[in-house]
Amino acid sequence: MSDSVTATIRYVQRDNERLATEKPYILHYAAPPGFPQNNFTIDSFPGIKVHNLRTAGISYQDHGMMIASLDSSRMRPEDFDNDEWIEQVYLPELHSCICKALGAEEVTIFDWMLRKRSKSFPKRTTGEENDEAVQPSLSAHIDYTTAELGGRLDKYFGEEKEKLMERRYQVINIWKPLSGPCRDYPMAYLDPKSVDQKNDLFAVDEVFPTVANEVFQVYCNPAHKWYYVPDQLDSEVTIFNAFDSEKGQDIAVPHCSFDLGEAGSGIPRQSIEVRAFVFY
Repeated sequence: MSDSVTATIRYVQRDNERLATEKPYILHYAAPPGFPQNNFTIDSFPGIKVHNLRTAGISYQDHGMMIASLDSSRMRPEDFDNDEWIEQVYLPELHSCICKALGAEEVTIFDWMLRKRSKSFPKRTTGEENDEAVQPSLSAHIDYTTAELGGRLDKYFGEEKEKLMERRYQVINIWKPLSGPCRDYPMAYLDPKSVDQKNDLFAVDEVFPTVANEVFQVYCNPAHKWYYVPDQLDSEVTIFNAFDSEKGQDIAVPHCSFDLGEAGSGIPRQSIEVRAFVFY
């Protein structure tokens, strides 16, 4: 198995004069006629080397990413179409996996999402299978800014917030394909050690019909070092960091999906991602 592949990664363009006077945004609903869907540009940057996380020899403690094993012997892809099954079977199994992998005392799962790639992705053909499903995310990003996470703590923990914040905690993402080996639009993870926090991260409002969330998009930097999990199995999850109460976002991992090109194969990717607070 090769230690790296060469791929195209989508980053934000740096040269957008409009952003000097306007907060960056992207609308996750149909904009009114004549109103831009977003006010910044994401572009493709080819020739990016993506390294093998299996053989990288890096630690979660320093680099914010790891692979963990999960008992998926009784999990079929079609099971994940049942929200109740996810809540009653998958999430408890994942809870145990996270505690074991990270040595966590408590885990609070607060969000999960299925993604099912349509065959025409990244274009969209109306009426095809999975055309209305959430699609893989192709632009490099971090799901939360520090300011955004402050509001999440209030929302999820209320009066318990101050007590919980006395402990070390992290916000993490957990990703797995519903079937494997995954060779169709796998996830890529950017080593936070290679990110210039001041110059590479770009705060953006993601605007939904009833709420706006602030995230980081990412500018391209030749120093960036990317990783992925070749042939990831459905019995493997990737755990990656979004925030650490002791380190801030120094080990927060930008991430995105990417096309393996000729090396890609298999059915269109289906996956589940879960977001959680982890307390130590």
